[in-house]
Amino acid sequence: MKISIPAHWRVSIDIERASACITWLFVSGSALYFLYLQYSFMHWRTLSAIAIFCMLAVTFVIVSRHDQSMSSLRLPTLWAMFLLAVLCQFLLPYAYLAIFIVIWSAILPYYVNWKKCVVLSIPLALPTILIQGAVWQEQQAVLTGALFWTFNLFAMIMSNTAIKESKAREEADALNRQLLSTQQLMKQALTQDERLRIARNIHDVLGHHLTALTINLQVASRKADLLESTESQAIKRHVEQSHSIAKLLLSDVREAISDIRENAAIDFSLAVNTLIKDLPRPMVNLHIDDDLMLTNVRIADCLLRSMQEALTNVIRHTQAHYFSISLTQHNGAYNLLMQDSMVPHAADKKLNGEQPSSIPLFDKAPCSYSEGAYSEGVYTESAYTEGVQTKAGPSDSDTSSRVVAGNGLKGMQERVHELSGTISWQQTEQGFCIAIQIPEGE
Repeated sequence: MKISIPAHWRVSIDIERASACITWLFVSGSALYFLYLQYSFMHWRTLSAIAIFCMLAVTFVIVSRHDQSMSSLRLPTLWAMFLLAVLCQFLLPYAYLAIFIVIWSAILPYYVNWKKCVVLSIPLALPTILIQGAVWQEQQAVLTGALFWTFNLFAMIMSNTAIKESKAREEADALNRQLLSTQQLMKQALTQDERLRIARNIHDVLGHHLTALTINLQVASRKADLLESTESQAIKRHVEQSHSIAKLLLSDVREAISDIRENAAIDFSLAVNTLIKDLPRPMVNLHIDDDLMLTNVRIADCLLRSMQEALTNVIRHTQAHYFSISLTQHNGAYNLLMQDSMVPHAADKKLNGEQPSSIPLFDKAPCSYSEGAYSEGVYTESAYTEGVQTKAGPSDSDTSSRVVAGNGLKGMQERVHELSGTISWQQTEQGFCIAIQIPEGE
């Protein structure tokens, strides 16, 4: 079983680690001091206590890490820490050493859901009662065990509350970024509509009138040719001059209309930058073609929603530190490539060397839900919005064919298919890559 520590637990874990280290220092230091006074430094109990306290510190550091190192050892190490906390109570005659189990209880909600924590809280207090009563003949062993049970439960409640608050804060931040980016896109869409309306009005009204004026001046010029008087030649010159001015004015109007239509293109990079602004993790490398022309609001909305979905799941379900987004316009289509990675620049290299057509297409794969974890920079079950399921295979080259779409990818599929586009994805050693291609003419 592999353990994943979501990003919204980081701050909470950092605070708990600092307080737990201080507690460990005082508890272990005082115990060693009393052992030194009661026995001696070289006594086997003192030496055993030093070894146990050191191992407790090592196990705590391992289980409280917020990266994915030693992920397969997290759960066994967690229970090893509990056994060490029980062992130190068995070897040393100090009831307050049960504080180590309180520290352990504060870590447990990061690995086990809340209901299981409540169920486990009662048997976790039994070793203290049994050791204090049977080994050290403590008359108030039951009361001591009950008191530490309440401490354990309180530690679990506080950790669970911190987890929920951090998760809620992270979700609120994500929703706020998505809202701001969507508002930016809608604002540009309204501006685009207004520009197009003005351009159509200019074309329909002023353009038609100038065209009619040009035709009338041309007719007047030809009629002046039929007259042979000197005055008619002067009139013809004025008419031809007016005709030239009218043609120039019509050309300027058409150029202005074209300029308005071109400037009505959506500044998509502004909406995306709003989405990734002040993002604590991952570090996003954004590349959008300078000459990209995006005027269709539906396409822009689809691309932005896909980026939001991919980025949200990288934050929520993975520990990837880097996320690259590439949006290009080529061969009459918009090409969006997204790649996450634990290693800097690995995602960029992947995107630079890929085109949507080179990534195997699985947009008709069946969708399923599966719970799991993200491990060492590679997506496993539920890594991509409630279920990108992978099945065992012989090699990495077959990885993409073993990916089954979950709800997140299914939502992307539906949006892309509505625009006659295609979507494909591929699981690699660096992480998960998604390619979307949408035709411009949609």
